[in-house]
Amino acid sequence: MIRAERHEKILIELSRKGTVSATELSGLLGASLATIRRDIAELDTAKSLVRTHGGASLPKRREELPYDAKVMTYLPEKRRIGAAAAAALEDGAMVGLGGGTTVMQMLPALRSKTLKLVTTAINIALDLRATRSVEVTLTGGTLRRRTAEMVGHIAERTLRDINLDVTVIGVDGIDIDRGLTTYDSSEAYVNRVMAEQARELWVVTDHSKFGEVFPASIVGVDRVSRIYTDTDLSDEAAAPFLAKGIDLRRV
Repeated sequence: MIRAERHEKILIELSRKGTVSATELSGLLGASLATIRRDIAELDTAKSLVRTHGGASLPKRREELPYDAKVMTYLPEKRRIGAAAAAALEDGAMVGLGGGTTVMQMLPALRSKTLKLVTTAINIALDLRATRSVEVTLTGGTLRRRTAEMVGHIAERTLRDINLDVTVIGVDGIDIDRGLTTYDSSEAYVNRVMAEQARELWVVTDHSKFGEVFPASIVGVDRVSRIYTDTDLSDEAAAPFLAKGIDLRRV
């Protein structure tokens, strides 16, 4: 197994368990302890994980995970969420897409759609560049390298000129009182503008984000039309959102 594959599997295992031992990873991946320790050291240097005595753990929740670690966290759930949200979009719709790893999981299903798409995310635009049935507009702006999203007044100005049927965004936190939140204020503001320009706002997020609140506010939950999440969200956690009339779908 090549190094990149080992790194990916280490991050997947971490996303499932939160902490793993080097011995456990050695057995799982069929690699020597020395190789696994070297892999852990490299991922620690890249800030994808935190090296611990005898193994590794994910960074603390209050720290924004590196993009590659975010991709692997709850990946099967994100794939189901993304596929369900993409399938629900009507052909011919004008759709705004934020960035984020759950939104990215919409792309395989989007390729069979006929849509007009506006996005702040460079990776989404690049991924869809060969899909002729999807017309893609990428906003300008200042690149936020950590998430590959465009932010700032140029991105805002582009979005203000477009009326959207649906905006779909991912979040770092969703709370019934504090609304949708994320780590970065510039990213939050651009997502807020995109939400304001749409008739409907859909949120795609795994169950771990419910009840979490982060520094930058996007919008309140009263603005949300629909939420796609996974089946691990409890009835208790879902109840306040359903009570507000939000179409909450666990997939």
